[in-house]
Amino acid sequence: MGRLVKDKFLICLLLLTVCFGYVMWLTMTSDRSEMSVSRGVLDLSGWDYDNNSLMSLDGEWEFYASRLLEPGSSEITEKARSYIQVPGKWDGLQDGEGGTMRGNGFGTYRLVIKNAPVGMSLAIAKNYARFADKLYIDGALVGESGETGVSKDRYTPRNVPYAAYFQSRSGELEVLLQVSNFDFKNGGITDSLVFGLGKEMQIQKTFLTGLEIMGTIVLLIFALINISLYIWFHRDSLLLLFGSFFLFFTVSIFTNGERLFLQLLPAVSFEVAFKIKVISTFMAPALLFYISWSLVRQSRIRILFFVYALILTVYCIGVVFLPFRIYSGIQDILYAGITFIYLVLVGYLLTSYVRERYGLLDKRQFQFYFAAAWSLLLLGINVILGNQIMTTRLLNYVAVLLFLIFISMLLIHQFVGTYTAMKKLTKQLQLADRMKDEFLLITSHELNTPLNGIMNVSRALLKEPFKKSSEKELKDKLQMIRNTAYRMSNMVNDIIDSVRIKDGKLPVERRAVDLATCVSVVMEVFGYMAKGKNTQLISRIDPEARYVYADEKRLMQVLYNALNFSLKHNQDGSVVIGSGRKGEMVGIRIHAENGLSGPAQRAPDAEAEETAETGGFSVGLSVAKELVELMEGTFIPSAEGVEVFMPAADHDGATEEIPANDDGEPQQPVLADLFESKSTAGKTAKILIASADPVDVEHLYGMLTTEGFEASCAGTNKEAYSRVTRMDRPDLVLLDVMLPDENGYELCRRIRDHFTQAELPILLISSRWTSAEIEAGIAAGGSDFVTRPLDPGEIRVRINTLLSMKRLVKEAAVNEMAFLRSQIKPHFLYNALGTIMSLCYTDGVRAGELLSIFSRYLRIIFHLDNTEETVKLSKEMELIQAYADIEQARFGDRVRFEVDVDKELYGCQVMPLTIEPLVENAIRHGVSKKLSGGTVKLTIKKDGEYVRVVVEDDGTGMTPEQVSAILDSGRREHGVGFRNIMRRVAHMTGKPPVVESEKGKGTTVTIWLPLVYSS
Repeated sequence: MGRLVKDKFLICLLLLTVCFGYVMWLTMTSDRSEMSVSRGVLDLSGWDYDNNSLMSLDGEWEFYASRLLEPGSSEITEKARSYIQVPGKWDGLQDGEGGTMRGNGFGTYRLVIKNAPVGMSLAIAKNYARFADKLYIDGALVGESGETGVSKDRYTPRNVPYAAYFQSRSGELEVLLQVSNFDFKNGGITDSLVFGLGKEMQIQKTFLTGLEIMGTIVLLIFALINISLYIWFHRDSLLLLFGSFFLFFTVSIFTNGERLFLQLLPAVSFEVAFKIKVISTFMAPALLFYISWSLVRQSRIRILFFVYALILTVYCIGVVFLPFRIYSGIQDILYAGITFIYLVLVGYLLTSYVRERYGLLDKRQFQFYFAAAWSLLLLGINVILGNQIMTTRLLNYVAVLLFLIFISMLLIHQFVGTYTAMKKLTKQLQLADRMKDEFLLITSHELNTPLNGIMNVSRALLKEPFKKSSEKELKDKLQMIRNTAYRMSNMVNDIIDSVRIKDGKLPVERRAVDLATCVSVVMEVFGYMAKGKNTQLISRIDPEARYVYADEKRLMQVLYNALNFSLKHNQDGSVVIGSGRKGEMVGIRIHAENGLSGPAQRAPDAEAEETAETGGFSVGLSVAKELVELMEGTFIPSAEGVEVFMPAADHDGATEEIPANDDGEPQQPVLADLFESKSTAGKTAKILIASADPVDVEHLYGMLTTEGFEASCAGTNKEAYSRVTRMDRPDLVLLDVMLPDENGYELCRRIRDHFTQAELPILLISSRWTSAEIEAGIAAGGSDFVTRPLDPGEIRVRINTLLSMKRLVKEAAVNEMAFLRSQIKPHFLYNALGTIMSLCYTDGVRAGELLSIFSRYLRIIFHLDNTEETVKLSKEMELIQAYADIEQARFGDRVRFEVDVDKELYGCQVMPLTIEPLVENAIRHGVSKKLSGGTVKLTIKKDGEYVRVVVEDDGTGMTPEQVSAILDSGRREHGVGFRNIMRRVAHMTGKPPVVESEKGKGTTVTIWLPLVYSS
């Protein structure tokens, strides 16, 4: 009960019911006689038309039975006059001559309105008068519906609502309304006539007409949507039923109320029009009851809905063939029955809602359906009360509007729910399709990689003469082929077993199994993988926990998957497989010790969850867990490794000694040993293999060394980056995008911060070759792209292409540098010769000294080997001093040059023309442009593993904008250029030059060079 009290839906429905009932009670109890008609007269002397512009002409009208009077008729006499209540029926009325009126008959209503506003537009709205009428006001015919007559042959029924507009000329109006009925069992005016201002009347009529048109359009749209869905998409009978219901309800609204159907189609006969009206009015609830019968599954009351729906359907069939005067006789009974069934339906829906029995609908759909049925119940009650002249017809519009709102919400919720379900299903199908594609892709890759490894190792064996290969090398390679094939076989078995486990058809044959033997076989298979990870495999099987009760084949599969996971996330350490007895169970633990684990080191279950979330495919650990549980064991993954508990088994040989090597532990050669025997000699291209996949490393190393390249390997991002940034960096990098610690893309970006594509090409290795993968690789700075399985021919071609491009670019750069070095600036040569020539006239001795210095400078320039990448610092200093002496001779005391060089550094190697341009710029652009001259100081000191070079002057200096301009790599400059020096120095040391300058005070430039001595 407490839940019902808090149910917001029931509370809202109760409030709406109370509001609707209150309005009905007000209309039934309101005093409508305030301006009511009394004995055929309405006095408007107290009419406040500003606040009450429309009023009902209800009350006591004059009535002349069996007479169709016209204005000014002499038959308007006291003897013929009687009084009748409007609205009301004339059945049984006593006329002035003692006669009794029947339902079929005719008569004239008369009303005199006194004190009507003069000169104002007035109107009278006639709604329903059965079944033909004529309206006269002050002797003028202002409206009619059908043709009134004194007999059935002379009258034409129609009964269409209309409004008549007029003006009062004298303040008194005579209203005559002729009415004839020869078709329906009851006659008279069944709805109030409304009198009021013409403008307000027009507004009300427009509003009611617009309301009906809106309801018609909305319901027609619903009908078309449901029928279209039934025809084109889904053959659900419920869609057809709802579509038919909305269609009949649409026609019902169009033919009732303002009866727009009769107004818009006046040529349609009365019989046809009312057949359409009656059929639509009764078929709509019939279909609703049938829909309710379809939705209600477990209640006996559903038969009531079906029976009454059948009755209404039979009645509508009869309407098609019978005339109006016959089939209209039982309409009131059917209306009452419909209201009763609505009441039963609402009661049943309320009970079902309380019991949370929603049938084929969900809760929200059931609420809207319940509210729609409730609004139709209110409509039926108001129609019955309205026929008894107790309530207003406007409440019918309110009930219909509520029905439209609730049924719209039902359909919207249904369509949105269907769309959401379809969207969810579409996503699931897309995910399933993507998972299928990814499964096929990964499976193909995982199968192709071992196969490709077998082919590469086999090719290496075939190409290498057997006489040059030791027996151990041959056995190692054959063992790798065997182990790779075994790994591939296990992978296929995992896939097959995952399907068998899902279908419940995986056979398990449990018996006593020697755990030590299983572990030794698994360690032998994974020996090559452990070598590639620089990892040792250690067996610590307790003799007291050596035998377990399991399926040997499945146990091997579990150990394989668990060890594969541990090796995958361990580097440079050891993986221990140990066992221990715990009661009736044997615990098997596989964990890493003293290893370097990156971010990938985490619990297996976490990895499995992430794989599932991303829609990936992983069967290894999940299959292992299922297999252990099938063998009545427990599989516990953790951040440290994997623990497996299996039932212990008794065995006579349980105390046998477990084989071990000399150290007591099976040792595995490390990665360095693997490559130590494959070192290459000679000055060949150096290639760095940056990959953590030992199979790929082995294949690539063998292929590259066979081709004559000098290959080296790095298993982590950190190691690869340190190899690249050393002085003896490789000529090309083969980079696996799945490198541990960071992905290969990030390492590629870091490398590109220091080296261009031409300086250090990078060949990316990926498992997939999609457009997104290629775009990501190129955007990260990759030079080219290869995919697994690795094809030696393709890799060979791509490597040679990249190295050729690098060589061509380097040769072009060297030639350009040689050309720049070989040129002497014309203005410097002209100035130097001009200075010497002037000294010949004034100071012959000084001119001779200057000629000697100038010749030494030219000798140094001409004897430079333009192809050398480095020269000794002493040679660079000799060139600098020669240049400084020439400039001092030219400018005299205006140029002062100071040198502070660590003598121990004269033997180190530096790039030629790296320091000299800095001194030249300081003299030419710094102190020489200053009238008072200045001092240029060159300082060269050791700074850790670098040589720090500082060139400072107290010349003219530069503005911050000028400093930014020379540091801007986007601007070009003639000659060697400061930017070229800056780029070359930054590549060698990773430390960019620093420029500090202040306008008018001087400039200081600091660069760092690598501290390298010639070998």
